Amino acid sequence: MNKKVDIVYVVASELGSIGMGSAAYSAVKGIDKSGKFSYKVFCRGHKKNAQINKKNLFSYGYLEYLSYPFRFLEKKLRMNINSFKFVNYIFGKKIYKNLPKCKIYHTWMGISPEAVKKAKKNGAILVLEAANSHPMNRLKILNEEFRKFHRDEFLIDPKRQRENIEYMKMFDYILCPSDFVYDSFLEENFGKEKLIKMPYGVEFEKFNLKKDNPDKKFRAIFVGSIQLRKGLQYLLKAWEELNLRNAELVVVGNVWPDGAKIFNKYKNNKTIAFHGFDSNLKELYKKSSVFVFPSIEEGSALVNYEAMASGLPVITTFNSGSIIRNNQEGFIIPIRDVKALKEKIKYFYDNPKQAEKMGKSARKYVEKFTWEKYGERLVDFYENVLRKNNNLY
Repeated sequence: MNKKVDIVYVVASELGSIGMGSAAYSAVKGIDKSGKFSYKVFCRGHKKNAQINKKNLFSYGYLEYLSYPFRFLEKKLRMNINSFKFVNYIFGKKIYKNLPKCKIYHTWMGISPEAVKKAKKNGAILVLEAANSHPMNRLKILNEEFRKFHRDEFLIDPKRQRENIEYMKMFDYILCPSDFVYDSFLEENFGKEKLIKMPYGVEFEKFNLKKDNPDKKFRAIFVGSIQLRKGLQYLLKAWEELNLRNAELVVVGNVWPDGAKIFNKYKNNKTIAFHGFDSNLKELYKKSSVFVFPSIEEGSALVNYEAMASGLPVITTFNSGSIIRNNQEGFIIPIRDVKALKEKIKYFYDNPKQAEKMGKSARKYVEKFTWEKYGERLVDFYENVLRKNNNLY
């Protein structure tokens, strides 16, 4: 392929799915809607109802099936397997082979270093999506947690992280979805000129303020995989110690291998409802009183945006990458702080009107962070980069 395009966007996910698939889909929709750029997208498939120009896609949806045996072993046998390592290897080879020349090459962390080098050699401006904090910050936080809970088999290899750092040094810009991510790169001596704050978004219209809680029970809800990184172990301990009357903690998410012991410890607590993965989050949010997300390491967790759009006050950490303002849409607490979790949950338990007030504030504030506006911010960034580099489209 010899024709040069303005933008190549690369994501190792299904466009329109959850997590990075949501962010990537919104990015591609923003690029397409602007009509300002020629572009190509490399992805691992897309939702059937995806509203994008499929002629611009290199879509390798069949690769998802190759990960299924590894996922089965992870889930059923609680084995520590990187289910996407082999799949991403093949995906990377496909990108490298079919990569067109481009002005901007935008990719997520760890995907096809060979293709990144090829794009750089061809003169592209390299943009990295930092979905998590700096690798050394991530290593420090998570390895502390694994050691604390005697899960040394999950320790992150420092050598691999140093390889990731060398990989990141090739990039001209790093998009940081939160202050937590931005600060972590600053602390590792990445220059401010390379770091761009780019918060994520939410499908605002999908959620609403309407509540559906006929039994009048106080419900705190957590949404996220059951793993040590998400900080659920501290929330479960806080909840059990609170022992609130007519109250329930709703936990939505699949059990990861490193979180299995935590799940087993609390699975018989009748005040805790473990739902597993549930795509119908809207209904669960409607029944809830407060959203609690005490993660110890994120980029910018999308569930925080969703809870806000649902009119819920949020108790979370700075490390979750949340956009909430402390004491306005909820509370930002330190990581690993059971006492703070108990205090803030009890506050909303005792003050339902204040919970409602903060929830309404959250709903209003998150309007600034829709996926459509995310796409517009990204397009503005592309324009500024091309203009700055005298590489006008």
